[in-house]
Amino acid sequence: MRKLKCNCCDGIYNSFDVHFTSACDNKCAHCVDQCYEGLHINKPDIEKIANAIILNSDGLDDVLFLGGEPCLYLEELIQCIELLREKTVLKLYVTTSVPKICYNKRDRFEYLISILDGINISAQHYKEDVADEIRKTKSQYDRQKFYNSLPHKEKIRINLNIVKPYLHTKEDLTECLKHYDRMGFNSIKLSEIQHGKEHFVSFEKTFGIKLGSPYATGCQTYLDMDRIIKGFKTPVLLKRSCFMCEETLRASIDDGIKVFRTLFRKPTNKYGVVYENGELKKGWV
Repeated sequence: MRKLKCNCCDGIYNSFDVHFTSACDNKCAHCVDQCYEGLHINKPDIEKIANAIILNSDGLDDVLFLGGEPCLYLEELIQCIELLREKTVLKLYVTTSVPKICYNKRDRFEYLISILDGINISAQHYKEDVADEIRKTKSQYDRQKFYNSLPHKEKIRINLNIVKPYLHTKEDLTECLKHYDRMGFNSIKLSEIQHGKEHFVSFEKTFGIKLGSPYATGCQTYLDMDRIIKGFKTPVLLKRSCFMCEETLRASIDDGIKVFRTLFRKPTNKYGVVYENGELKKGWV
């Protein structure tokens, strides 16, 4: 079992996010592009993005390509990854909802996976009609069959979000997790999405387990899945919400102590967001 219990707010990662494009074929309400204004540029400038990363790569460990939907510019994404492979020793990752271009150009998509250190597939739900509701668009190919047929499964992580009314009951979460467990991917990341009392669901309460305060003890935790779902094999990383991002949650005493301590501690990690025009920001804008 993998060991990880950390708080992503603690400044432990030395990484850049790349907002590769503002273009997207989905309209997910929980997408980061719905939360921040961004630059709203569609076509990425590959050379400027690569140069921004290369020139600022000292002390950096990895880079995550996001969007919008980065795979809508599949060839440009491959070229950018190839440039960084040639010029750096950084670990390179992509998060994608796997648009139809990945199905149409399967050989190129498989090549992309082969040159990455890892790829996150935002599957949303194991039932495609529900996933379509979340994405607010109709799937144009059999996604589940396609996911299951992909090579390099040791590099693929499935991303799922806990949010009402789509994926939140114990029964539905169990079936969804078991569905992807059977496919044999590297891991599954399950995230609590914060949307207020009408939509927020606690994994702890749903499954009747105790993990401690997410802010004080770590919001990212690899679960002991065999105790939750007997015989479960795939590592599951749970990303929980805390009072800092979910309005319905309250801080604990331990949280208060940690907040006080952070006043006297400066983050030592290197983090930023590189936008599609090569502009580097300290965070999402």
